[in-house]
Amino acid sequence: MPPETRNPQYTAHGSIDCEIRHPTLGWIPFTASPDDPEELGRQIFAALKDQATPLVPPPPPTAAEIAAAQRAAAEAARAQAYAAEADPLFFKAQRGEVPLQDWTDKVAEIRARYPYPE
Repeated sequence: MPPETRNPQYTAHGSIDCEIRHPTLGWIPFTASPDDPEELGRQIFAALKDQATPLVPPPPPTAAEIAAAQRAAAEAARAQAYAAEADPLFFKAQRGEVPLQDWTDKVAEIRARYPYPE
């Protein structure tokens, strides 16, 4: 007999996410599937398939969320490029091995390569 369940909802893959009451852990998350290798998963799926709520896809991202993600990606790419390309030039310039202008040119080139969104 399958355990007590609650909050069944279909997933994007056709399985059902729910919670089951575990005898010692209490309510725990569980994903039931019609082709689960374990009999219990198939039983829970069969019991919930007519009760599960349909999948509600998340809303599309807003323009502000897209811009924030693009800015974060540019910041991460810049940080990596600064560490790999600009920082060594800065330290060489401090030791007098290259002109400081080499470092400032590299920083400008990295900023142009990874621009922030408008």
